[in-house]
Order: sequence, then structure tokens, then C-alpha cells
Amino acid sequence: MMPAAPWTCSVFRGVDVSARKTMKDASKKQPSFSSVAIAGPGLLGGSLALAVRARMPHVHVRLWGRRPEPLEYALSIGAAHAVSTRVEEVVQGADLVVLATPVGVMPDIVTAMLPALKPGAVVTDVGSVKGCVHQSVGAALTRAGVAFIGSHPMAGSEKQGMEHASAELFQGATCILTNDEHVHEDVLLLLQRFWERAGCHCIRMQAAVHDSTVARISHIPHALSALCVHSALDGGDVELLGLVSAGGFRDTTRVSMGEPSMWAEILTENSPAVLERLDAALSQLGDVRKFLADGDKKSLAEWLKKAGESRAQALGL
Repeated sequence: MMPAAPWTCSVFRGVDVSARKTMKDASKKQPSFSSVAIAGPGLLGGSLALAVRARMPHVHVRLWGRRPEPLEYALSIGAAHAVSTRVEEVVQGADLVVLATPVGVMPDIVTAMLPALKPGAVVTDVGSVKGCVHQSVGAALTRAGVAFIGSHPMAGSEKQGMEHASAELFQGATCILTNDEHVHEDVLLLLQRFWERAGCHCIRMQAAVHDSTVARISHIPHALSALCVHSALDGGDVELLGLVSAGGFRDTTRVSMGEPSMWAEILTENSPAVLERLDAALSQLGDVRKFLADGDKKSLAEWLKKAGESRAQALGL
């Protein structure tokens, strides 16, 4: 393992939102983790390492990655105390292990790290889909007697990689906790407090509710953002269209710049929920087409008005 140079180099029945204040008050009474191992030095993993270093200076941070280059960069900016390409070295002795890798590789990482986990270690993840993670990773860890709780900090960027990591990424973000393995409340509050110190506020959901919710608010918007790009630019004069584009096009299509293979994996892993919302979107597009074909300006205006009102209500505007 490469050490850092001194600074130079209860079962949930749905969404538990009403209890957020009580949860936060209770979590303040919990002790904190003293050592954290993060697997995956990408945008989320790197940002979490930086947030822990900035907001929890007493916590020892280690990073694992497959390639040495992002790990060396993490050391150079003080994101970790130690790094390694050997996952068993990184997790050994850690109180908390955070899986910040693509969901598809998590089972292999868990298999490799299981023998090195210390008794009482807690494992979480930051994946965008939770059902498949609980079915594979959660089940394997539970069989081994290791506590697993899913985490999904609703933070990110169209940019990827350790070089774009920021200690402020989680500031004000919602972190969804999924406890389908029914880990004890004290452990859940300990993890909640960790995310609060990183800058998040926490809510709880079952994994299935989480996947349905993020399909609506994250996954379908990404797919439709890409659709906007294809609809606007495919078959057209891209240079001319870019010249006349303004804020509406840039705002609507920004998230389509996300890493394609990562988003293909996310959409595929959550395909049942995404397909349900995609069918609903296609139905609404059919309605809009009919309004236009019939010259039904009133119905079209009402559809547009309802969209604006719903957005304002959801965002508290």
C-alpha cells in the first residue's frame, strides 16, 4: 500500500421522510467511524474521500482502484492517507467500506475483500440502482455476517474521474439509505451520521421504491436528454444548429454528456422501472402529437402548464 506524503503530495415500508428530523437528531448521538476504505477513485469515490478528509479529519481514508494513476493523483491532492491496487490491503481494519465502483463489478470486489474485513465492519455502496445490489452484494455479505446498507447520494456530474472530484459534491444532497437486510438501527444511524457529516441529508426507502423513484427523477431524464440531442441534431447541419442554439438546448441536454457505458449499465440494471416510465413518456408524446395534428392549442397549453406547475411543486419554487 502506498502511504500519503504529509500534506504535500425495523423494516421500511416505503419512504420515511417525515421522520427526517428525528433521524438526524438521533444520529448526532452516534459514535463515528475512525477508518474508511473507498473502492473506486472516480467522481463519487474521489469526492467522498475529499469530503471525509475535509469534514472528518480524524478519519483515516484509504482508496482502492484498478489503475495506479488515479490513486497517485488522489495522494497528490491529499484525498487519502494510503492507496493500493489490492482491495484486501485497503479494506483491512476499516470500520466502513464504501463501494464506489460500477454496480456490475461489485460482487467480484466483495468476494475478494471478504476475507480481509474486520469483525463489525459495515459495508455500503453509492450505486444508482439498489435492487440488484441487495440481491447480490447484500445477500453475500449478510450470509458472511457482515452488515450491508445501501446508500445513494443524489449527487453527480456529467464529468467523470478523480480529476473532477470535489469535497463539496455532496453538500445539500439527499442520500437515500436502503436497509433491505434489516441491519440494526444503531448501525443505520451510524452510517446516516457519516453521510450527514459529508454534507448530505438522509431519507430511507426500500430498494424497490428507490429504483422506481430514481427511474422517474434521474434515469428517464437522462434517456430523454439524449433523445433531445438525437431529435435536434440527427440528420441536420450540426454546425449551424450549434450556432443558433441557446440556453434551452444546453440546459435540456447537459446530462446527455454523462459517460455512455456507465449510463448504459445504469439504465439496463434498472430496466423494469425505466421501461415503465418510458412507456408513460411514449404515451404522452402520442398525446402531444395528437394535439398538434388536431390543432388543439388549448389541450397543448394545458399540458405545458401542468408540466410547469408540477416542476414548481416538486422543487418548492
